[in-house]
Amino acid sequence: MHTKFVKGLAAAVMLVAFAAGAQAEEVVLKAQTALPTNHDLSQSFLKVFVERVNEVGKGVVRIDYIGGPEVTPPSKAAPALQRGVFDMLHTPAAYHAGIVPQGRGLMATNLTPAEYRANGTFDELAPLWAEKLNAKIIAIGETGAQFHLYLVDQPKLTSEGVLDLTGVKIRTTGAYRPLVEALGGTPVQITNAGEVYTALERGLVGGFGWPTVGLNSQGLAKQVKYRIDPPFYHLANVVLVNMDKWNALPKAAQDLLTAEGARYEEASIKHIVAAGETDAAGVRASGVKIFTLPPEGAKKYLDIAYGVMWDQVAAKMGPEETAALRAKLYKTD
Repeated sequence: MHTKFVKGLAAAVMLVAFAAGAQAEEVVLKAQTALPTNHDLSQSFLKVFVERVNEVGKGVVRIDYIGGPEVTPPSKAAPALQRGVFDMLHTPAAYHAGIVPQGRGLMATNLTPAEYRANGTFDELAPLWAEKLNAKIIAIGETGAQFHLYLVDQPKLTSEGVLDLTGVKIRTTGAYRPLVEALGGTPVQITNAGEVYTALERGLVGGFGWPTVGLNSQGLAKQVKYRIDPPFYHLANVVLVNMDKWNALPKAAQDLLTAEGARYEEASIKHIVAAGETDAAGVRASGVKIFTLPPEGAKKYLDIAYGVMWDQVAAKMGPEETAALRAKLYKTD
């Protein structure tokens, strides 16, 4: 009896020790979004990536969401990640394109992440985030969303049928500042998305660019009257992990995050397209009119949009390197 008791006690102790060890091995990553928590893009990250990782990664890795711009302003979020203030960041690549200009190329692509993973471009670009931002790039999400320009006043057209923004102040980010300038508009830098409503209300700007999601959740549809079609670019929200933190992770955690990152890229496309349809219905219900450019004007409008974005990349990277990147990310028939 005594022997059986001792063996039973030893087994129980081993089980407790194993459970404690497994619990101790679960690593926790503190994550922030550059956009507000209630924004459709942030919600995509939280629902499609964070919740999934926390479900399948129990005992291995957990992501704790600490908030959005109220934690760290969007313009300072990437440098904060670089310094290790938090561990993970979900942010538009445009927000730190001054540090990693190749991020603009991810917006000016007409391929899916699966396609540029397959052709090796993702693996070629990943070391740039490591070198310039001390970050491991896990995924490029929400690429199913594009951008529209929204205006308060009746749109004006050039003689070629292209949108004319001469004399119009437009809230911009790095995502569409080059296009606004090319169309004659005056860019106004308002990094925090939550401040756009106030700027419109006070007449500080006469329009803005916005993804095909999130307009209703931010209440902005009530402040504008026209949406310009066609849409342009593709959103590129990168999921980054501080490189020091990444290198310290157990291989099991790294492998899980890598696999879930690729899965999230595909799943987020479906999620964001569905969210975009819901948002578009809300925009129309708010009385926003769809202003569609004539066919020739629309073609020139898109040529300008993609052309100036790639020019911005070339200004930072040089023409030869940009041409090589564009050939991998932008296919022409």
